[in-house]
This record gives sequence, C-alpha cells and structure tokens, in this order.
Amino acid sequence: NSDRAQIVDEREPVVMAAPPVAGEGAFAPPPPPAAAADTIVGSETVLTSRTSAFTPGTLVAGVVAIGLLLLGGITAARAGIDSSLDEPVVEVAGYTATALLGLIVFVFGLLLLVAALSRADSAILFLGIAGGVMALVAVFQPSVGEGSLAIERRFAVLTAIVMGVVVAAALLPTVRRRSVVRRTSDVN
Repeated sequence: NSDRAQIVDEREPVVMAAPPVAGEGAFAPPPPPAAAADTIVGSETVLTSRTSAFTPGTLVAGVVAIGLLLLGGITAARAGIDSSLDEPVVEVAGYTATALLGLIVFVFGLLLLVAALSRADSAILFLGIAGGVMALVAVFQPSVGEGSLAIERRFAVLTAIVMGVVVAAALLPTVRRRSVVRRTSDVN
C-alpha cells in the first residue's frame, strides 16, 4: 500500500447539499458567504514520510581508514620519502616499517576512506578482502618484498584482524528507519 493510496483512503468525503430539482427553486440564490465559510465540509490528511539509512560497514571502514591514513602518513613522514623508500626503518606505534610500507598503508587508507564516504559497500568489501589477503601473506612471509617493507608479523596479524572486521561490517545489512507524520486539518 503506497503513501499516495493511504492519503486517498484516509480522506473524509466532502459533504455538500444535494442540487435542487428543476422547478423547486432551481434558481435560488446561493447562501450568504459568511454561512459558507463557517461550514466544515470535510478534512484533509497529509502524511509526511522520512527515511534515514545507516550502514555499519561505512562507519567501520571510515574509522579504519582514518587510522590507516594517520599510521601511513606518520610512517612515511618519519622515514622520509625524498630518498630510498626501503631505508631507514622507523618505529611507529610500536611497529617497524619503511617509507614504502607507510605509503602503501596511506594509499590503502585513502581508498578505503573514499569508499566509505561514497557508501560503496561493494568497494569496502573488496578492499577489506584485498587488505586481509595482503596481511595474511605478510603473516606467513614477513620478508615479502625482499625486506623492503620491514613489516613485522604481529603488525600483519593485527592488520588481518582489522580487515576481517571491515569485511564483516561490510556484510551487515543497511539499517533503515522510517518515520511517518500524519497531520489532519479541517477544510471549510
């Protein structure tokens, strides 16, 4: 049942006098305007509907993206990007990394933030799976990239867990809330 159908169904009939029959005062003057203005002939109901949507995946992806942007940006800034990207190895938030890893984390965070802000659940899901796979590769092979990333196994494990949370949140359904306001007014 659509909103328009509800509005039509809930209207009260307009009450009007029956038209006069020919020969019985068919040409009688209309009632005075004051009397017509005071007569309520019906009522009108107006429904206003508002719908809001909340997607848990976009919230989780946005928070994770901000964390990745901060971590990657700080790592790249500390290691410096003006020379070799695989040296020096710096420590950020208790983990070692190179400028190359910092840039990878920063770009990944940027992509995840764009997906979250555009509410692209499929892109969030894809990035979560891709990030999780890359993290799992680093868990089992920490010297990936011939050591140019200087990634630690415990950082890779933490990243895999976080990407798992992003994937799980992206699979959650969108929560929609609908509110309907009904206003009825008398029609003169």
